[in-house]
Amino acid sequence: MSVSANFAAVAGLCLAVMFLLHILRRTPKRNDLPPGPPRIPFLGNIHQLPKVDQYLTFMEWAAQYGDIVYAEILTQPIVILSSAKAAFDLMEKRGARYSNKPRFVYFVELVGWTGNLGFVQYNETWRRMRKWYQRAFIARSSADSYHPAQYRQVRRLLVDLLENPVEFEHQLKRYSAGIVLEIGYGHTVTSLDDDHFIKVTEDGLRECLAGSGAGVASVDFLPILRYLPAWLPGMHFKYSAAKARKAIEDMEDMPYRTVKNDMANDRDCEASFTTDLIEECSRKGTLTAEDERDIKGAAGTLYAAGTDTSLTSMLVFILVMVQYPEVLKKAQLELTCVVGDSRLPDFRDRASLPYLECIIREVYRWCPAITACNNWQNLSIPCSACGAEDDVYGTYYIPKGSMIMANLWAIFRDPEMYPEPDVFKPERFLTIDADEDFKLKDPKKMMFGFGRSRICPGRYFADDNVWLAAACIIATLDIGKARNDHGQEITPAPRFISGTIMHPEPFVCDIRPRSEKSRQVILDSSTEN
Repeated sequence: MSVSANFAAVAGLCLAVMFLLHILRRTPKRNDLPPGPPRIPFLGNIHQLPKVDQYLTFMEWAAQYGDIVYAEILTQPIVILSSAKAAFDLMEKRGARYSNKPRFVYFVELVGWTGNLGFVQYNETWRRMRKWYQRAFIARSSADSYHPAQYRQVRRLLVDLLENPVEFEHQLKRYSAGIVLEIGYGHTVTSLDDDHFIKVTEDGLRECLAGSGAGVASVDFLPILRYLPAWLPGMHFKYSAAKARKAIEDMEDMPYRTVKNDMANDRDCEASFTTDLIEECSRKGTLTAEDERDIKGAAGTLYAAGTDTSLTSMLVFILVMVQYPEVLKKAQLELTCVVGDSRLPDFRDRASLPYLECIIREVYRWCPAITACNNWQNLSIPCSACGAEDDVYGTYYIPKGSMIMANLWAIFRDPEMYPEPDVFKPERFLTIDADEDFKLKDPKKMMFGFGRSRICPGRYFADDNVWLAAACIIATLDIGKARNDHGQEITPAPRFISGTIMHPEPFVCDIRPRSEKSRQVILDSSTEN
């Protein structure tokens, strides 16, 4: 047979198998499914989704069909929640039913990213890693123990912004990465460009996420495709998966091996999340392959989950300070009244800075780092779940195995909950503590996921990092509009780039010390341990 005949035979067989799979798995036609856009056989609604900004399409569906929308991607039922009430009712109040994760064929089975807690199914490995995270990041004593590292990194950030304010995005990334790597591995970051830990980690993430295109969506929703040869049209993702597998192995293995070797050779090794886990698992004897796999995965997930999400929130903070100078002035006044102008703010001041707290909440609402629907082929990890059994919500039937997603962008743009949702207005949260709908309006209660078993265990740690950077920047620096070569002010537009993590488009601004005294406070703080 010719190559073309072979190809035709294989393609025909694949189509026949996939169609049969659809017939076997398709949801029975019922009148009580949630409303949603019309579907076509086998494809469902996949043809209606754009390659980017899918969360906007989901938002349009919510406007047309309501806050609970039913759709299908190939053979997979999906329920999209666009109201806080629906998200809390299903993903938190019924967390036991929706605690599992969808099957991530590409990232888990092909790439082998089994250490990422966001991908792990509800099993013993998940329970073990979750316990580690809970102990390290939820306990107040553990969180307080990270303050010295956070203070060191924020002082370095302020000096960097003082010396090179044009590269503010670079400086914020170094701050975020520096905290995570110091706590995760006891590693001190001196430069983003020359740090081997960062290079290996960034390369691993880049290689892994670069391959997550349309083919990834197909194999996630039709796992049978993983068995087809890579040379077939549409199967190129298998080559990407092979490269990503090696990159993820290097990303998790290199920093772990460095720490483990330093401990074995009695080198000066800073206490860290990784050293604690190695010591704990070593008490019962020699580390097993399973121990090492889980430790490497748990530590590696810290960087993957905690760096770019915090960076997005800090970039949004800088952007809105440029766009809303009156908000910055009001925050500066509050910081001056509480902290004065002779020292940097610290976590002991937080309870006395309610307006700054409102700013942080509004940053999370105005542009959530994870929209929940950034890429339908790589659904946001904290906000998607999988139903373990058939369910009924109100008058709607939700089939077993449905993917449940909370579209945070739509939730945070709900005009009934947040009047003038496109306007950055921190004042909307000044009285939130007295609001009977407090939980349904507080972005902090939704930003990091829903349900006890799936909410991000590092949420307090991440929030502390963002708060400390914002507090210290407000206290010591002015942020304004940059000017072009003709002296005209440049007003940055609030445009965002969607992807695995949402982030603002690159923009320019002018960052300088509030006063000569502020400059000196920054320089003096840099000499502290």
